[in-house]
Amino acid sequence: MRIEKLEKETGWDEYLIKKGASFTQSINWGKLKAKNQRVERLKATEDGSLVGVCQFLEEENPFGEYFYVPYGPVGDSIKVRDKLVKEIVKIGEKEKKSFVKVEPKEEIGVGNKSPHRIQPQKTLIRSIKESPEDILKSFDKETRYSVRYSRRKGVQIKSGKSKKYLDHFSNLLRKTKDRQEFKSFSLSYFENILSVMDSDLFLAFSKNGEVVAATIFGYFGKMATSLHSAFDYEKRKLRATYLIRYRAMLRAKEKGCEKFNAWAVDEDGMEGVTKFKEGFGGKKVSYPEGRDLPINKIKYQGYSLAAKILK
Repeated sequence: MRIEKLEKETGWDEYLIKKGASFTQSINWGKLKAKNQRVERLKATEDGSLVGVCQFLEEENPFGEYFYVPYGPVGDSIKVRDKLVKEIVKIGEKEKKSFVKVEPKEEIGVGNKSPHRIQPQKTLIRSIKESPEDILKSFDKETRYSVRYSRRKGVQIKSGKSKKYLDHFSNLLRKTKDRQEFKSFSLSYFENILSVMDSDLFLAFSKNGEVVAATIFGYFGKMATSLHSAFDYEKRKLRATYLIRYRAMLRAKEKGCEKFNAWAVDEDGMEGVTKFKEGFGGKKVSYPEGRDLPINKIKYQGYSLAAKILK
């Protein structure tokens, strides 16, 4: 087996799609992240054929720089995936990194259980192969009612990538951040998502023309994913978030997607969000636990201790 850095992008995404991999390993996601940080890609070949790939990012915390693999590596076997991870460790050793963090979508056989996670470990994935009517019928009673109620109240769903639409999204996100006290990305980050990735920004307008909810959805292969959302809490009775998600499923279906990924569920403080997502149906998926591979043991111990304290 030969491991080397990727020189040409040809074949990378095609391999990922064939393996049902996450968009976080895709070329465009790497280009998005590369606007603000270092991104590297490795490929594994046997007899000239591609058998594995891994995209990893250079990150930094108070204990030094480390390499991070989001939902990777992707490979034909655990042997291939382990080989790719070990190669990243070798690079990290040469560059004096603190450790390598891997959050795989498929099992790997190396590393220690990580005390801290970045990507969600659990999600809901549902089929959208059915007709629009059957998709709606598959929702639970409250969700079906909410979709229809929102339409009756005159809520209109539109999509676009203009600065005006982004400003609407930013304003809603600021309100959501202030109410829920969470950190979010900058407006430029969302601009980059919409310009670099195959994605859509959906806005929900009230009958009076007010923007009351917004969500960004991304597409990769046969999978559509809900990425970032915001809504006006004072207008929550319009239930616009339900109608947005339903319309996004239909758009994804039009684009050739067959599955819809709700993203994170069952995380601390997300009981209400999880209940909302569960109403749209789907199978709960749990990914393997994150694995850390220490390089500088002293720095890693400091990170590990801090992560456990802050957990």
